[in-house]
Amino acid sequence: ASGTTRLIGPVGNGWAWAAAVPVALSLAWGILPPPVAALDRSDCASVTSPIAIWRALQALVVVATLAGLAYTLKASRTSLLLRWPARAVVRWSIVGFLVSGPVALVLGPIVARPFFGDVGYDLTIIGAIIPALIFAVANGTMEELIYRGALLGWTSKVMGVWPAVIGQAVVFGLAHSGSDVVGNGIPLSLALGAGGLIAGIVAVRTRSLLLPIAVHIGLDIPIYYAFACAT
Repeated sequence: ASGTTRLIGPVGNGWAWAAAVPVALSLAWGILPPPVAALDRSDCASVTSPIAIWRALQALVVVATLAGLAYTLKASRTSLLLRWPARAVVRWSIVGFLVSGPVALVLGPIVARPFFGDVGYDLTIIGAIIPALIFAVANGTMEELIYRGALLGWTSKVMGVWPAVIGQAVVFGLAHSGSDVVGNGIPLSLALGAGGLIAGIVAVRTRSLLLPIAVHIGLDIPIYYAFACAT
């Protein structure tokens, strides 16, 4: 990725605009009224949970749009950092997922409290892990593809790799300062921006999205519990 040739003029602008489209579409999806989980938590362990299906549908639409743009631009898979990394990175990806998931489930309510108020969920509903994984895989994969894939990979053709790494991190942080944040959303944006910066650096260094996707999926598991298994 560090050897990416910069493109200027209309050609470069085309890559930059194309990189912005999946991000804009993902944010626009949030304007639509989301499904509401059943108050009795009957959706919590259901494989047809509206919360999980809604996020999977969003990911399908956004990723399909990204694929269409890639086809139009004749973009290679490597421009989106879609390559299988070295074995050591694969091992770290497995470890990252296995560690981040349980840790996030345990610490999620504590970390979320300053930003979203009291967040509690029922971890005793074992079957909830299946729809939670559907939700997390959809969300984590989608966001890594559009931010560390398209936004980083395609804008790097215009501005260079490291400015693109910083740029996607800033956009990622700003994109997660929604109306559901309690009080000042700046600390949350800064924290997630820092996370996006680290993920971007890892993606560039490993030349792959595998490790960022694996950890992102693990970190997103408690989001499903908070939506569908709230106490």
